[in-house]
Amino acid sequence: MFLNSLNVTESKDILNYLLILLFVSLLFDLLDGMVARALKINSAIGLQLDSLADMVSFGLVPGFMMFNLLSGYTTPLNEGDFVSSKVQIDFVAYFGFFITLFSALRLAKFNIDTEQATYFKGLATPANTILIFSLYWIYVQKGKILSPEIDLYFLIGITILSCYLLVSNLPLFSFKFKGFSWKENHFKYIFMVVSLILVIGFQMSAVPFIIILYIIISIIFRKKIEHA
Repeated sequence: MFLNSLNVTESKDILNYLLILLFVSLLFDLLDGMVARALKINSAIGLQLDSLADMVSFGLVPGFMMFNLLSGYTTPLNEGDFVSSKVQIDFVAYFGFFITLFSALRLAKFNIDTEQATYFKGLATPANTILIFSLYWIYVQKGKILSPEIDLYFLIGITILSCYLLVSNLPLFSFKFKGFSWKENHFKYIFMVVSLILVIGFQMSAVPFIIILYIIISIIFRKKIEHA
């Protein structure tokens, strides 16, 4: 609904602001832990505050983005139907906030899990947010994602898949390096190089394929990841 009420220029301006804020959030998410460890000021309350910040940046924000995407593809009911068109639009669009709920569950699980020091169980909330943002970007730039006929079903499918990946126990590699040797990190280096090539060639449109590649590589090297 919000996207549809804006002209192209306004939509792209908001998209640029979102990109900047997402980059800043990712940067601080990376640096806060490093600074805390460097200064030796780790604390239990710091862990909870970190998750609270992640919940806003990487839980609430992607939920709103998916809400807006789904709003753009809902169809009002025919005039005279018992339920108003606004109710139908809201019902479908609010399905996007399942991403927010499952992000909260994922962050809570992460806080009590002692096995995710070197890898993630399930898709991390920042990676999931980047995925949803890339779809948002494609929609604003092209006015569609795949095609107007199937985009609604595609987005519902992405929402379901996103919720599953957030809370699954699938081991996915992290970018925490114990060392920088090729033998121990070759699959990470390959992923980074291929991802860079895809981004240079296809920009934001490459992100969904990069996330798929990330999951595939993690599955292939599952045993190595779990015993790192």
